[in-house]
Amino acid sequence: MAVENSGMLFYTEHRYYGLSLPFGNESYRPNNLKKLGLHQSFADLAHFIRHQKLNSPEMKDSKVILVGGSYSGSLVAWMTQLYPDLIAASWASSAPLLAKADFFEYMEMVGKSINLSYGHNCSLRIERGFKFLVKLFDGDEIQELLYNLNGCKGYRSKNPLDRAAFFNGLGNYFALVVQSYSAYIPRLCETLMNLGSDDELAFIEFLKLLYSEGRRSIDCQDFGYSSMLELFSGDSDESSETRAWFYQTCNEFGWYTTTKSYSSASQTFANQVPLGYFNQLCQDAFGAEQTAQQLAQGVEQTNSKFGGCGFNQSERYAQVIFTHGELDPWSALGHRKGDQAIVLTGYSHVEDLASIQVTDSVEMNLAKLRVMSFLRRHI
Repeated sequence: MAVENSGMLFYTEHRYYGLSLPFGNESYRPNNLKKLGLHQSFADLAHFIRHQKLNSPEMKDSKVILVGGSYSGSLVAWMTQLYPDLIAASWASSAPLLAKADFFEYMEMVGKSINLSYGHNCSLRIERGFKFLVKLFDGDEIQELLYNLNGCKGYRSKNPLDRAAFFNGLGNYFALVVQSYSAYIPRLCETLMNLGSDDELAFIEFLKLLYSEGRRSIDCQDFGYSSMLELFSGDSDESSETRAWFYQTCNEFGWYTTTKSYSSASQTFANQVPLGYFNQLCQDAFGAEQTAQQLAQGVEQTNSKFGGCGFNQSERYAQVIFTHGELDPWSALGHRKGDQAIVLTGYSHVEDLASIQVTDSVEMNLAKLRVMSFLRRHI
């Protein structure tokens, strides 16, 4: 699109990610993380745009188009609303727009997407497998399986946080396939369905296959809460982008993939991961002041400022075109209706963010042409 419209492409880095560390190696310490947030990132981008137009004569009168996928898709939509004088139009791919702490819809949609991609027998086998794991935990019979999965000895199966961490980690595997590798869903299901006729035993064999792959590279599989917390706790690690992202979710978005909710219970993934698990992670990672109430306030402020995902585009985001994959779990919190929203059958997260290519489906190529046409109208 840039070539066809004589455009220049710039890739901007969000503060606290990559090399953009305001306080150097100390950027991830709790007090220094307070400079990380939506409005700081918007101000950074506005400054960048103004700087480029001021210092490059050939760009003085150029129109600015923003393109982003996933969280950056949310950013370009919100940026277009905040700075209409700077932005001509935006393309937001797979963009969640509603901040929500208890994002139970995500895992629900993972189950539905597996069902859509392969069939009910696969999603049912996963559901029965997860329920069998719950039975093993409840009956204090999980130790043999943990041993067979090369689990670390310090795992406490009766501890609620360790238990939630185990189910969250396992659920994340299926979520990763659906979100990032949707073309492999049938292969995953074929493997699972070929392990015998008994759903429970087949699922256990699948877990053994899944976790055996990492045995050569690590001493043991740490399924516990402390292992998950460690991902978000390094305050001096230059590459600790996971900590930066987790801080934002704890303060502005939530987006926690629960399976045990006041609003819904995810049958496929056994209702074992409550919101309290993530609230505890936030507090343990960033300090006692990082409370559930603080998250709720941040979520409310984000939605109050930007309007969530249920809006009329004649009144809001008229300069934005939205695209979503039908299988994408994030699309549950995105804008999917109207002439400026495209839902792509059989695709998942940000799979449309690429040039037109012969391997695309007809639907995908048509969607990309629609996006190009929309953006061109605003140049």
